[in-house]
Amino acid sequence: MKKLFNISKYIIGAGVIILASCKVGGDVNVSPNQSPNVQTGYMLSSSIQFLGGINGAGLTTNINSYCGELYSQYMAETFYTNESLFALKQYDYATYYTGPLQDLKTIIATNTDAAKKSLTTVTKFGSNNNQIASARILTAFIYLTITDRWGDIPYTQALGSIANVTPVFDAQKDIYAALMKELDEAQNQFDSGAALTGDILFNGDNTKWKHWANSLHAVMALRLSKVDPTTGKTEYAKAVAGGLMSSNDDNASYAYLAASTNENPYYTNYRNGRYDYAVSSLLVNTLSGLSDPRLAVYAAPTASSTYVGLPYGTFGDALGAYVKGTRTKPGNISLIGIGVSAQSSPTVWTSYAQTLFTQAEAAHLGWISGGDGAAADYYNQGVTASLTQNGLTSTDAATYLAQASVKFSASTALNQILLQKWIAGFLGDGWESWAEYRRTGLPKLLDPVPGSLSPGQNIPRRQQYPQTEANQNAANYNAVIARQGADVMNTRMYWDK
Repeated sequence: MKKLFNISKYIIGAGVIILASCKVGGDVNVSPNQSPNVQTGYMLSSSIQFLGGINGAGLTTNINSYCGELYSQYMAETFYTNESLFALKQYDYATYYTGPLQDLKTIIATNTDAAKKSLTTVTKFGSNNNQIASARILTAFIYLTITDRWGDIPYTQALGSIANVTPVFDAQKDIYAALMKELDEAQNQFDSGAALTGDILFNGDNTKWKHWANSLHAVMALRLSKVDPTTGKTEYAKAVAGGLMSSNDDNASYAYLAASTNENPYYTNYRNGRYDYAVSSLLVNTLSGLSDPRLAVYAAPTASSTYVGLPYGTFGDALGAYVKGTRTKPGNISLIGIGVSAQSSPTVWTSYAQTLFTQAEAAHLGWISGGDGAAADYYNQGVTASLTQNGLTSTDAATYLAQASVKFSASTALNQILLQKWIAGFLGDGWESWAEYRRTGLPKLLDPVPGSLSPGQNIPRRQQYPQTEANQNAANYNAVIARQGADVMNTRMYWDK
């Protein structure tokens, strides 16, 4: 396995450079322009930026990932079709560990260390408790992303001593339990001391961090709906008691800038003349069939001023029938709408709408009070939150919800809730939408995908471990295969039943 402890990478990335010692006249050379101490706030900023896809990480490790969006069939590839046809099987998670996870561990350790936690280089970024709590929550979010992509992963030994570069793989069941405990404890750790600085996600607002932690806890609890509903229901109650997101202002939203150094990755793709992605026909046809006003936000019009999606999985000569065009000169299929792919368009990692749809499902399942009456209320609120998040009005939402095809019905509750959750998740956290499809089978995606290269041509149930695990961590790699199943894309993980 690749070493998970590339210390120089994350210390330099956080703005601290430790020079190799070189005695000259009995002195150690130290740069007068760099602090010799860890700048914890820069580490928090760097960790958040990593997940936003900065510095080329966007292809595989950012939350608004091309791959996650393709697995969820929001988009279709216009030229290179490797990911939509599942030709790429192994994905590397090492940079999660050597980058943000190690940075966040350092934040926690520094704010806990009696000799360091009172240094100005630490306290200027917020109280010790506030820094630790936010780092714990972001760590849990990253581990949730990793385990939902690969299944059993290195966890308890992953960030330990540098002497151990062959960590064991923890069972996903145990990781889920540990992460929910972390989220529960972390949101209770915030205090009234100095607010966070360097927090480019919630701008130092402790309440928003707490609401995000509890909303993630709720998402994880609902993920257990089939494998362990008793535990899921109990954990969901804890999340609700802690306080979930209460408005779109609570959205965990990563803000891109109107600058090439930190811009929306889909804008980058189009700006570079690539135009590798069009909206899928599944998305366009679904929204068109529901007279959904988000269509004009999510998709750009074609040359004939219509909305036409590219069928997911189209490849080879069949692509010749589709002209993708450009932003200024459209073709006969719809590119991604400028409303969600402008240079500074944000990406929402976890939304208020998503949280409301989890509550709608929980009410329908009987996990929270109110039954289908409450489920209908949460469903309506979720749809409204998604529309207003995308610049539409509550009046638009009321008109939309009044349609027979959209109005909540207890007999089709799960189908409606999961369909609207999927629609709301466009260009958000594609990994989360993929996880929800695997958990529920909803909404109905193209599965199997003709011409694809996964087992049975089905949408993958997981991604394969990086080759470095088999090469450098063989004993633990073989152990996890024996426990979880073959290291292939159709092996189901713990909660995927």
